[in-house]
Amino acid sequence: MDKDIAYLLKVFCTVVEAGSLASAAERLDVQAPAISKALARLEILLGNRLLHRSTRALQLTDAGTLLYQEGMTHLLSLGELLDRVRGQNHQLSGSLNITATPAVGEQLITPLLVDFSIRYPQLQINLLCTNEQIRLPSQSVDMAIRSSRQLEDSSLTSQLLLNVRRLVVASPAYLQQAGTPRSPAQLAEHACLHFYHQGILDAWDYENGDEVGTVTTQSRIRVNSYASLKTLCLAGRGVARLFEYQVADELANGKLVKVAAQTNWGHQSLHAVYHGKLAQSVKLQAFVTAFRQRYGE
Repeated sequence: MDKDIAYLLKVFCTVVEAGSLASAAERLDVQAPAISKALARLEILLGNRLLHRSTRALQLTDAGTLLYQEGMTHLLSLGELLDRVRGQNHQLSGSLNITATPAVGEQLITPLLVDFSIRYPQLQINLLCTNEQIRLPSQSVDMAIRSSRQLEDSSLTSQLLLNVRRLVVASPAYLQQAGTPRSPAQLAEHACLHFYHQGILDAWDYENGDEVGTVTTQSRIRVNSYASLKTLCLAGRGVARLFEYQVADELANGKLVKVAAQTNWGHQSLHAVYHGKLAQSVKLQAFVTAFRQRYGE
């Protein structure tokens, strides 16, 4: 077997994930010709064409699809094995790559990393905050923190981390000016602030005792950032639907107040999603344990 097969496999899987040779070269910090040479060498070694290349896109052959699916699993297993061997000295090392939305990454994960990084000083931690859902499995991401249990690949698994309540809130100044809505239906007559990502979230589901319904809200301001949404709400620009962890401080100091406080506005379930081969990963489970301990799930 070619002694560099692990490197060639890594290059191939990175090309598939990145979608182009140039993007793969950037991720691996090498020149594009080196990527092309590695792919050619791998195809010669295996006696099979793995990719159809054009100026517009890369398309996997049947052999390439098989190699990517199985190869990714073996690369992850190899990485996990090396981490376990390094961990024999009882110190987590290597790298832990996490992706999450900006709201979750900034307000839940970043505070957690303060103590976590002190506890595991030899562990390199990389946090990518983005509203885009990065496809897994991936060499660049060990774990994704998501609000959906839907898995795009049968090789993936998920663990429930936390259930967080949605709240509808407004500033005292807004309520003094516009009046306080006492029921979900009355929100249709108020200025509301909308979050949008792949669609405008203007239909707010709720439960009031035995009553289950949806109120369609109206807004002149729409943003794709929960931080911006909260800033606008604090400034009195309207009513916002936010998660409890996002407004806990503002509720405590009175800068925001709950609207229709007896109404159940639903919740979000946060899951850790990762490849099944990493289920026994010491560094992943250390992070999951730390998250649950901090946030009480």
